[in-house]
Amino acid sequence: MDHIIVRQAHLHHLKYVDVDIPKGKLVVFTGVSGSGKSTLAFDLLFEEGRKRYLNSIGLSTESGWNEGEPFTKIRGLPPAIAVAQNTIRQSNPRSTVGTKTRILDLLCRLYSIEGKDSNRKLMKLPSELFAYNRPEGMCPGCYGLGYVMEVDQRKLIPDQDWAMDKICRKFGHVLANTLSHLGEATGVNWKTAPYRSLTEQQKHDFLYGVPHAFEGVIPFLNARRNTSPISRVLFERRFYSSSICSLCHGYRVKEQALNVKIENKHIGELLLMPASDLESFLQSLNSRIRLQPESKPIIDFVISKCEQLINVGLKYLNALRSIPSLSGGELQRLYLMLHLQSDFDSLLYIFDEPTAGLHEVEKGPFLERLRNLTKSGNSVIIVEHDASTILAADYVIEMGPAAGKNGGEIIYFGSVERMTEDSRSVISPYLTGAKKYPPKENRNNMTDTARFMIRNASLHNLKDITVEFPIGVMVGVCGVSGSGKSSLVSGTLVPLLKYYFDMGSDEIEGETSEGEESDVAEAIQELGSLEGWEFIKKCVVVTQAPIGRSGMSTPVTYINIWDKLRKLFAEQPQAVVRGYTPSHFSFNTESGGCPNCKGEGTVSINLGPIGTINHECPACHGTRYKAEILEVKYKGHSIYDVLIADVEEALTWFSEHKAIFKMLETLVRVGLGYLSLGQPAPTLSGGEAQRIKLAKELGKVNKPGTVYVLDEPTNGLGPTDIERLLSLLKELVDQGNTVILTEHKADVLSCCDWLIEMGPGAGSEGGSVIAQGTVEHLMTHPTSQIGQYLSK
Repeated sequence: MDHIIVRQAHLHHLKYVDVDIPKGKLVVFTGVSGSGKSTLAFDLLFEEGRKRYLNSIGLSTESGWNEGEPFTKIRGLPPAIAVAQNTIRQSNPRSTVGTKTRILDLLCRLYSIEGKDSNRKLMKLPSELFAYNRPEGMCPGCYGLGYVMEVDQRKLIPDQDWAMDKICRKFGHVLANTLSHLGEATGVNWKTAPYRSLTEQQKHDFLYGVPHAFEGVIPFLNARRNTSPISRVLFERRFYSSSICSLCHGYRVKEQALNVKIENKHIGELLLMPASDLESFLQSLNSRIRLQPESKPIIDFVISKCEQLINVGLKYLNALRSIPSLSGGELQRLYLMLHLQSDFDSLLYIFDEPTAGLHEVEKGPFLERLRNLTKSGNSVIIVEHDASTILAADYVIEMGPAAGKNGGEIIYFGSVERMTEDSRSVISPYLTGAKKYPPKENRNNMTDTARFMIRNASLHNLKDITVEFPIGVMVGVCGVSGSGKSSLVSGTLVPLLKYYFDMGSDEIEGETSEGEESDVAEAIQELGSLEGWEFIKKCVVVTQAPIGRSGMSTPVTYINIWDKLRKLFAEQPQAVVRGYTPSHFSFNTESGGCPNCKGEGTVSINLGPIGTINHECPACHGTRYKAEILEVKYKGHSIYDVLIADVEEALTWFSEHKAIFKMLETLVRVGLGYLSLGQPAPTLSGGEAQRIKLAKELGKVNKPGTVYVLDEPTNGLGPTDIERLLSLLKELVDQGNTVILTEHKADVLSCCDWLIEMGPGAGSEGGSVIAQGTVEHLMTHPTSQIGQYLSK
């Protein structure tokens, strides 16, 4: 059978879809956000393929199809592999490129076999000794991190004229209340004496304590810092900085491991080599020295891993690069590389926006690698909005015509060439250039615009650069993947703002992205300096990190209207008579949640090594609530009805409740009108999570002078949604705020007032500002790579 045949698919908002998807082809699913693309590709095709596979090996809990299936027929469905967006960023600094690719384990084994001492004698040490993530191998000074966290006196005492009492009260009253004991022991009035007036001994007593009199500020911080993970994050962010570990010099392993060499290089040196250099070193090792028989397959395997990294454009990454420090594009390609190099055939690969985070010049070669999967006999489905990807497809399926309940139909199916002739297509006018995003109006050269500046930035591959950010405009930071965008914005600008704001400015809001704290710790000594930050009143950081990890986290809980909704239901007459409180209308409480599934709506069945599968709870039928709770209605709707309603529908129910209505209206404005209010957080894309956070911020009353930092905010958005988002960002700028976004899409960058382009290459070949200025300036700039793709 040369097609995947789907009949009468009606899962979620799909409207009894019939489609025959060609096998062995590259097929793109596109359409406006929320139109049903992911439902058809992932929730239906992938999940059905997964269920059939489990059934075929006797692990499924169901026997065959039943009347509840959301389709009447699916035939010709191959075994499927889904590669979704990897937006759940790991925060563990021990999670590195080396651990993800197994390069670390393999090099540890190689050194245990081939490692020699200074006399070139084989050592034959256990492989665990070379692993920084094992107790046997990790450096005792930094516990395998490569850096140590120490109290930074610049953060602790930002003003030498501060009195001791004021310094102590920065972290509570407990220590400040014991200052009198220190005064009695030393004869100093600690409440009024400025820090600069103290002798060196008195400063030492204050910082490190006096036995039986005063604990000391630094011992106090060190003890409180370790009381909980939250305390560690908060204390390290405010009072600590990192420095390279003096024992291992940043290599993470014990000295004993660093004394073992292969061709005069210890394992730390190999782990810090870019993939391209490591591949060359191992190739030469194969040809130059006589190896133990068991070493050859290990070296060949590491070489193959390096080649995979090179083939997906990650040749500059080293094995010690932490996963939290990778950009979205780098992380995506790291996960994709295994599939692109596989020898499988007759499989169905389903990719979710694989070009996210890629520069225009990188997309062509990357798409060609995806096409190679079809040449090997596989079928490829890509869920994508990117124009380059759509134009490269063999076939296009466009879902629409709108989002949510107004979508769920196939409005076009066929070749790209014929797509422009179909009047129902929403996407084709943007492909042909007939429609473009509204250009910036009255754009000037901004010669007189105030700006703040980063000097001497040298994190990761940044080459001691100085960068200016104009204030009160929209600034786009662009460049090829790995050129230094994330290092500049997420790794330098945001931590510097936090550092300076913590030392005396107003505030910085928005979540800390997962892994960001470890990035700050790793980079704080290399960040450089920030000038002009006093012009900033507030900073809001909006990343694509998830709004929650569990199914209990939902859009409605994140935007802070869940309490208001539960209170509203508790005020209904039937609830008052029964004595219900707001907690009865929460699915994660004993008083309201289904006791069988604990408010999850599903029950999990463990299949051992295969993993777990979830089924609808037979007690509550997926509603999450006790039956009696759902008898309480507001305007004829139960609390469960509210959770499954999309935002636009719910908007009509709560027009009389200003706070609820305003936040729902803001969600619609950021293009999320199709989302269900109770959609579990883990099922949201990174772009959706980011827009929910942006909506939460837009719902607040912020004064002019706020800097908004957004990480690839158009990921996951179709052209019409991007237009809407750009309109919102323009409103923020018009109100006197600054918007800074990292972005790859040329048409979005064309709407910015000012561009900063990093490059020219990736890794060690990047890290410089190759062009900065207005769109018009970059269009004619001789070294700009994005300039040729921009438009006025």
